[in-house]
Amino acid sequence: MKNRNISSIGEFELIDIIKNQFTNSKDNKNIVVGIGDDSFCFKPGKKNICITKDMLIENVHFKKEWTNPQELGEKSIEVNLSDIAAMGNVNPKYVFIGLGLPPKTSEIFITNLYKGFKKACNKYKIIIAGGDTVRADKITISITITGTSREKVVKRSGANTDNLIGVTNTFGDAGAGVALLYKYGMKHKYNKNERFLIAKQNNPKAKLKEAWKISKHLTSLTDASDGLYISINLLTKDSGKGAEIYMDKIPISPNLKKVFKEDKKQLDFALFGAEDYELVFTVPISKAKILKKLLPQISYIGKINSSNNVKYFYNGKEQRIKYSGYKHF
Repeated sequence: MKNRNISSIGEFELIDIIKNQFTNSKDNKNIVVGIGDDSFCFKPGKKNICITKDMLIENVHFKKEWTNPQELGEKSIEVNLSDIAAMGNVNPKYVFIGLGLPPKTSEIFITNLYKGFKKACNKYKIIIAGGDTVRADKITISITITGTSREKVVKRSGANTDNLIGVTNTFGDAGAGVALLYKYGMKHKYNKNERFLIAKQNNPKAKLKEAWKISKHLTSLTDASDGLYISINLLTKDSGKGAEIYMDKIPISPNLKKVFKEDKKQLDFALFGAEDYELVFTVPISKAKILKKLLPQISYIGKINSSNNVKYFYNGKEQRIKYSGYKHF
């Protein structure tokens, strides 16, 4: 076997390698959703139990000069809850917080960080149940959240041919916000539209209630943490399907359009800008109107097919799309 380095493997192939090491987990009848989806779910009794973990690393996921510690604490909880929301009608229950801290981290920073953790947990009635603290070169925040559901959880792998591909709300705002921060930093005098985009980056909100409303009608579901392009690839790959995506149907906020006026730039942020944390899902055509009544902000941007390829169209013309988003390795 060739010994490749992790940068040549990439994040998602790495996950596949790990999954293949533990295929025996399929033999456990309690496991409902195994490794590789947004959360791991098992059913030891009458309820599904879902568990997810995510990490935020200083200078990878955040910069201290771009956000305050309370915002960072809130965001750490929200982005993990987004993975819980991606399983459908799941109620979050407990959170475990692991912190890696440089020795010179101030007490005030830690106190305010925990104010953020507490504020987000109180919002969703989650109990902070434990965690760990260790010394680290950079601030590292590791969150584990557990939740329960009496309903069937929604996997990424359930999309069917002719299902519509739907999304909640707009895309590209958070990616545009971080682009502004990289260009100008925090000392720049931003206008209200630019501040909106930066807030989308620093203060994301999990679409938990939205997932509760629509989950029973869905065939597959994920959240757009790594960008819309990646989310669509995950749904189609895990479902063994392909798709047609109509780029002119992708919802883009008026704020993004006012700050970045070129259509191509807007669509690049929408497809490849990460951390929007919107839901991306598939639904039978017969249920499409029902979902729109439940959540009017839903947009349908494409259709599942059996091709095993994802094709993108703009105003009816097929487009060549090359991934240009963030890569972890």
